Parts: sequence; structure tokens; C-alpha cells
Amino acid sequence: MRYFALVDCNNFYASCERLFQPQLLHTPIVVLSNNDGCVIARSNEAKALGIPMGEPFFKIRRLADAGKVKVFSSNFALYGDLSRRVMEVLASFCDELEVYSIDEAFMRLDFAGQTEASSLALAARVRAKVGMGVGIPVCVGIATTKTLAKMANHIAKKRTQTGVYLLHPGAAVLREIAVGEVWGVGRAYEQRLNEANIRTVADLAAVDQRWMRAEFGVVGLRLVKELNGEVCQDLEPPISGRQHTMVSRSFANDLCELAEIERRLALYATRLGEKLRQYDQAATTLTVCLWANRFKQQRKDGRLYFAQTIELPQATNHTNRLIEWSRRIGAALFEAGTNYKKAGVMAGTLVPAGGFQGSLFTDQQAAARSTQLMTALDAINRAQGKGAVYFAACGTGTGIPLRQDYRSPRYTTHWGEILEI
Repeated sequence: MRYFALVDCNNFYASCERLFQPQLLHTPIVVLSNNDGCVIARSNEAKALGIPMGEPFFKIRRLADAGKVKVFSSNFALYGDLSRRVMEVLASFCDELEVYSIDEAFMRLDFAGQTEASSLALAARVRAKVGMGVGIPVCVGIATTKTLAKMANHIAKKRTQTGVYLLHPGAAVLREIAVGEVWGVGRAYEQRLNEANIRTVADLAAVDQRWMRAEFGVVGLRLVKELNGEVCQDLEPPISGRQHTMVSRSFANDLCELAEIERRLALYATRLGEKLRQYDQAATTLTVCLWANRFKQQRKDGRLYFAQTIELPQATNHTNRLIEWSRRIGAALFEAGTNYKKAGVMAGTLVPAGGFQGSLFTDQQAAARSTQLMTALDAINRAQGKGAVYFAACGTGTGIPLRQDYRSPRYTTHWGEILEI
């Protein structure tokens, strides 16, 4: 029998903060989004207080001021490094690993003499080694398909003391779990299933597959087959080429002036160009997005989101071109009297740098000089430090201003913030 195992870190962001502050072990913890906007992670104790995911920080500030909940600004440098360490430990146990997100990964358990008992024992060793080697608590769900493994992990977290669970198709426990807990079933999907009197995981596994195909298409059919132990999703290979990449940030304070928004777009375009050149890619389309503050809306029409996409005259990863076009689009989107809270620049339909179709109307000498400029810019910034040289459109520097009033030290990634003992 070949099994899949899903290893999921428990309350990952909160666990990362507790790792260096163990006195917070039983304290309610929330982690905020960029610019301390809203709640993006909660410990179990914070969930027990009734704090919902996505809650704006100003609505729970009174709890923080009263000392009832510990608040942290997002510290993605720390979280990313600890995630890398967890995945390295998991990779030491098997050759087939799919990193599904920052805090979870699928493993293929396939070894000589494998039994249910040996698979559970291996999962316990995985859990212990991650806990000892990294300090992050994890749970492990085991099953014959990825969908069932995801469900097994849910049971391991909610219904076991060991943090490890092996789930069989048709198990009695599936009659006690709401269908909304199935991997891939969202709110709208769940509502449609409930209207068809499908309320539990067992109900979904028992439906007629022809009816499921007719009502929910191939995706729904695969879901039912996976719940019955038929593998329809194997481990995904590492992504070799991205189709798009985006840089977006919320503002610390609302912006109402075009000049300041253009400066932020220039900052984001600069970071976007760096990312494209890092992966040796070029963008053929560019999208600029602006979001209004929904809590301080001053528009009569109530619009909150503004976006426009253009096809670039020629694929590029040059910062100067990305700044030029992002500012043009931003100026076209901007409307006076709107409180803007967030902006983003996205490069789409990515192609290999240097491998795209040119144009008879392109000044090839100017294009060559621009390429040389980007090469020199990147070389200087690598040698002298990020942002040593930048375009004047960025204002006084390339650092994207963020509000991080509650950020913990970057214990593992910044020399000046390493833990002292």
C-alpha cells in the first residue's frame, strides 16, 4: 500500500513567534498583515476569544491594550526561514515531497515492508524530528489519496492527542465531519452540496459519480473518487516557470494625492523588475491595481477596486520601462477624492528573458543600452547593498514604507537581531 502524508504546521505564524518567546505558550496570539492592517493568523487561544480571520486590527485593539491578546506584525523573513528549515527536515525522510504552502507539504510514503503500523511510526518520527530540530509543532495525516490525507490531518489536529492519524476510505468518523471541511470545498460549493442534502464527508463520498460529474464537472468527480481511495492527484513537480508575479502593499496611511501614489507604484515596479531579472523572465503584460479604503469610503458609487491591464509594446524586465508604464496606468486609474489604501503592480504572461519576439520598430541600440544599465544597476546593488542605486521616481529610496509597530526580531535572518544568550 502506498500512502500520502500531509504534514501541516500548527498555527504556523503564531508558533514561529512562540519559538523565541516560550513564555507565550498559552497566551492568545494574533499576527497582522502588512502595515498592521488585519488578522492573518491566530493561535488556538485567540480563536477561543472569538477573533475571526481577517478582522481589522482596530476592532480588536481594545483586547490588545487590555493585555488579553499578544499582537505581532508580520515577520515574513522569519517565517520563510523557519518554513525552509521544516521542509529540509521533511525532505530527509523521503525523496518525493511537494511543498504545498509555507506551512504544509505532501510526502509520498513508499518504502520496503511498509504497513499501517510502520507508516504511523514514521509519521511520529517526522513529527518528533521537526519539533526537536526546528521547534515548530506539526500534525501528520496519512491516507491513500491527497484529499483523504488532508482530511486525516484535520482529524489529527482536532481529534487526537498524538497529532498523527491514518484515515481509510469509508471510515465512520467521516459521518461526523461537515462536507465544508473537504479540501477544495468552499462556501459556495458547500451551499450547493447542502441543498442536495449532502452534509457530511461520508455523504459526499457516497453520491452517484455520474450525478456528481453532471452537477460539478470533472473537478467534482475527481473529488468523490479521491474520497473513495482512487488517486486522481499525484504529487506536483516543482514549478519551473511562473506565469505572473505581483508586488502589492497596503499603505500605512490613506493616500489621496496622485504624486504619492505614482511614487509607490515606482517602488513596486522597481521590486517587480528585480524579481523578473532574478528568475530571468520578462513581462508581456502589466496590470496596475488600486484599492480604496472600505472603512473610510468617500465615493458616492461605493467602488473599492480599480485595475487596468495593458499589453506592453515589447516584453521587458527593465525597471525604467516598468516604472514608466505603471505610472501611466496609475494616472489613468486615479480619481481625486478617493482614499486609496493599497496598490499593486503585476507582470503577466511571463516569457524567458531574451527569448521573445522583437519588433522592427524597436530601437535596438537603445534596448541594448537599457539592458546594460540593468546589469550595472543589479551589480552595484548586490555589491553595495539593496537600494544603493535607484531611479529618481522612487523618491528618497527604494524601501517600501511599512507600519510594523509590533514586529518581533528577525532572529535567524538578520545579523543585528540574532538572539543573544
